[in-house]
Amino acid sequence: MYYTKYLFLLLTVFLVLGGCVSGPSKAPTALPKIEEQDTDTQEPSVENLVTLYQDALTELSENNLKKAEEYFLTVTKKHPDFAGPWANLALIYIKQEHYKKAEEHIKKSLEKNPEMAQALNMAGFIEERKGNINKAKNYYQKAIEKKPDYTLAHYNLALLYEIYLQNIREAIKHYQQYLSLLDEEDEKTENWVEELTFNLTDGDT
Repeated sequence: MYYTKYLFLLLTVFLVLGGCVSGPSKAPTALPKIEEQDTDTQEPSVENLVTLYQDALTELSENNLKKAEEYFLTVTKKHPDFAGPWANLALIYIKQEHYKKAEEHIKKSLEKNPEMAQALNMAGFIEERKGNINKAKNYYQKAIEKKPDYTLAHYNLALLYEIYLQNIREAIKHYQQYLSLLDEEDEKTENWVEELTFNLTDGDT
């Protein structure tokens, strides 16, 4: 029991999900930001699994998607009840534009942890891509509810409000939330928000 709880905390700490949202252009019109298998049948040590997970995250951050996929799959075989590896696999499949496969893994992740903000954000991305705008909005809002400082979800929701729902005031609000939470400046988005604000009229929603 201690082993399982300790490993869960470590894998939660090391969960890194970036790149679900493309960087903003002047007018944000893009989609949202968003090999060998281990055959050892013995219970792996905490240190070995955490190292494998860290290695998978490193490969993912360097866009070595095949190797990252193999590492995450190994972790899911050892501990299928952890949500993080399934979510990271979904991110890999999104990067590869294997959206059906990504959706399957997002569902697995949310089955393990329905409150995982990163998985909720990716679920919103998938629904937005399918044209289910209200479902996408609900997922983004739920991601923010679970993690109020989640920059990617704020940005995705801002895009959705601006492009699809034509609710410029709400778009500006979430762009501003996104900008306020960044560790460094995003000059393009700052300029875009200034332009949106300047052009806002009393008749705009």
